[in-house]
Amino acid sequence: MQNNPLNNKYILIKPHHFLDYLYDLAVNFDHEHEINYYGSNNGMLCTAFQKGQLKKIKFTPFVDDICKPCKNLKDTGKCTDIFDEITTKAYGTNSKHEFNYQLDIKLNAALPNIFQFEEVRNTIDVLYELEKFLTEEIVNLYLWKRPERYEKTMLGIAKAIKLYK
Repeated sequence: MQNNPLNNKYILIKPHHFLDYLYDLAVNFDHEHEINYYGSNNGMLCTAFQKGQLKKIKFTPFVDDICKPCKNLKDTGKCTDIFDEITTKAYGTNSKHEFNYQLDIKLNAALPNIFQFEEVRNTIDVLYELEKFLTEEIVNLYLWKRPERYEKTMLGIAKAIKLYK
């Protein structure tokens, strides 16, 4: 049985997952009751984030605490899930593993002092730094444009700062 990552001293998280959580907080997306098709920890950890419970985090471009129990994660540490045809055309790859890995490397390169791989960080420090240094160009590294992604991510940062103060 997979251990509960909320019992650990910190959460291991990919930079793009952290930015997703900020967006979800801004738009009040409730993961608590969503169907978990993949068996991942996404809903549980996003709900904990939205309740101010993820006090310490460590960024990684590899398997994080969200992905560890996912049915699409293989022993090699690779995700076997693929994008649909339209997304594949937009991204130039059908591999979620490859796209997300490259995205996290780009986010780290754009903000290396914030998305520091393999260093445990206080969530509140990360939030203050993102508030100061995150730009629309960096958010747009996603390619997949959610409505008002940058504005909503910044709103999520402001809301999260209030939670984690």
